Amino acid sequence: MQHQPTAPAPYAIAFSIEELILVRSWATQKKLRLFVSTDQVLDGAEFEEVLVIVPQGREQRNLTLWRTPTTVFAQLPQGRPRAFATMKDALEALRPAQTRASWRRMLRLPE
Repeated sequence: MQHQPTAPAPYAIAFSIEELILVRSWATQKKLRLFVSTDQVLDGAEFEEVLVIVPQGREQRNLTLWRTPTTVFAQLPQGRPRAFATMKDALEALRPAQTRASWRRMLRLPE
């Protein structure tokens, strides 16, 4: 019998169907586009699923969401990830930018 090596557990796991529906509804309400990216490897860490949210008509990534078994993370470009207990908590903390000058970073996390 051959010994099969065990693959390391992924850093980020897939979202639940309920979480995906919640994010889709939130993005639609804010007139944002949602992309679901699966099987990503970033800096050597494996992500089963990553959510990317961008403004309508733009291609630049503005918000990235991923989850571990206990935490949901939200990160803006050139920003540090912020941790939340649930997807609902993460979405409630996100605020659309108020000024036209903020289109480049359409979403921001409150301080």
